Formats: sequence, C-alpha cells, structure tokens
Amino acid sequence: MLTIAISAFFITLLFKMGPAYFQFWQVRSAMDELLEQPQLGKQGPRALISAIEKQLYINEVRTVKGDSFSVKSTKDGKGLEVTADYVVQQHIGANVDALMHFNYSVVVPKKPQS
Repeated sequence: MLTIAISAFFITLLFKMGPAYFQFWQVRSAMDELLEQPQLGKQGPRALISAIEKQLYINEVRTVKGDSFSVKSTKDGKGLEVTADYVVQQHIGANVDALMHFNYSVVVPKKPQS
C-alpha cells in the first residue's frame, strides 16, 4: 500500500510539474534559434525579444511573456546576452504548491561570424 501511495505521489508531481518543464524546453529552443539568425544581433534588444515572442507564440507557449527576458551587452561588447529568468508556481494539492525557477542564457553576436 505504501508503494502505491508513493507511486501516486510521484505520478501527480509528473503531471502537475511536467508542462512547466516542457514549456521551458520550448523557451530554450526559441532562444537557441536566435543563434541561427545572426542578423538579429545588429538589430538590437527589442528585435531579439520580439523574435523569441513570435517563436513562443507559434509553439503555443502563452505563459512566458516578453518581460521574462532581458538583454544586455557582453563585457567585451561583441555580443548581446539574452537571459530568460522566470518562476512558475504550480498547485499540487491541498495547501501544497511547487515553485519552479527557470533560468537560461545565450549570447548573440552583434556582427555575423564569417
């Protein structure tokens, strides 16, 4: 009986928390696609965030908004570091919630590499 209860608990966690991790993988994928579009580095921060938002919209990710992303220049000035940093709170049951913090960064060069 204990084995069934523990199994049920972990299956519940999987079904409750799994979608948030799946969306994070889609966010990472959208950010990695920026590296395949080197012209975006010349266009600036707004173009980078707009490209991510468009890809997330196509992928049906509606919970991660543009304000979850930040863009800053790298220390050497040769690129733009795009960072996704957001928190997802998922209700598990009764008065228990799971708090998941997601963070991922990529560096997009300002000049296309030859």
